Amino acid sequence: MRVGVVARLDFPPALEFVRKLLKTAPEGSMVLEKKLAKRLGRKGKEVGEMEVEALLTVGGDGTLLGAHLLAPHLPLLGIHLGRRGFLAEVPPSEAEEAVKKMLRGELEVERRMALATEVGKKRLPDAINDACVTWLLPGKSVSFRVLVEGEALYEARGDGVVVATPTGSTGHSLSAGGPVVEPGMEALVLTPLCTSPPIPPMVIPSSRKVEVEVTRADNQASVVIDGQFLERVEPGERISLFKSERPVSFLRWRGNFYRRLREKIW
Repeated sequence: MRVGVVARLDFPPALEFVRKLLKTAPEGSMVLEKKLAKRLGRKGKEVGEMEVEALLTVGGDGTLLGAHLLAPHLPLLGIHLGRRGFLAEVPPSEAEEAVKKMLRGELEVERRMALATEVGKKRLPDAINDACVTWLLPGKSVSFRVLVEGEALYEARGDGVVVATPTGSTGHSLSAGGPVVEPGMEALVLTPLCTSPPIPPMVIPSSRKVEVEVTRADNQASVVIDGQFLERVEPGERISLFKSERPVSFLRWRGNFYRRLREKIW
């Protein structure tokens, strides 16, 4: 298997880690992302131009989420050098073995639900974790209405609302009081952020379509995909959120979801 490599560029241990990986990998088996290659004095390509079968990320969960935005069709394996590493699940001590198995095509592919988002008729990148509808500028609040299958569910004012996948239920949604949902399930998690009136989170079937509408004409809002991509939302525009027709693919390493919860969340 030929793989593309993306790393956190502002973190020297990640660069050094890639440098070590290149010494043991078979010639031509790894294609470096262009900026990463420049930092290492090698040739590279933009992620979207790589002719590879999977992506290897070195850094943390943010590195993996950013790589997925650039090539959503490729399976992902993450080596975590960050603080949590919930999605990037390979520890540095097991990275060499994991990469060898990856290159030999020995790792199982796990497909999970991704989240599609549209602002008006504009389709945004799919999310692994979540889409967050919030104010455009920090420190402000936003008035919004949430609808499910066209039926008004509630209106509120606050910091906004997170719509998460089961995979993303352990991220932003969880920190706002949302439930943990096993990633093998297919559902949408709706978690309001500091709203008035207080509204509890909900879990609804993935077959439902959720819409969020900014209701005040003076509100400047945005929708943020996986903390990586921001789209401005004008007052009166509706944000549609629903199960994507394209699942996200992970290359699975050791351990299981419940062990990671115990070690990294609880």
